[in-house]
Amino acid sequence: MSSATVTIRLREEDIAALDRYIAAQGRGRSRADLVAEIVSRWTAGRKEAALPHDEGMRPEELNASNDS
Repeated sequence: MSSATVTIRLREEDIAALDRYIAAQGRGRSRADLVAEIVSRWTAGRKEAALPHDEGMRPEELNASNDS
């Protein structure tokens, strides 16, 4: 999977919260890694909601050529 660099502006209190979380985890993660994970988890949770509702084929559209 490819990635792109994105620059964001955060409030000081949000940066402080990220830093506290990183320190509490003790894994030496970077802010960038943590923000990327947050965004990835957020988008994964929204994928189902973002998909258009598929009603399938209407009965009048069904025939032997699309019977599988």
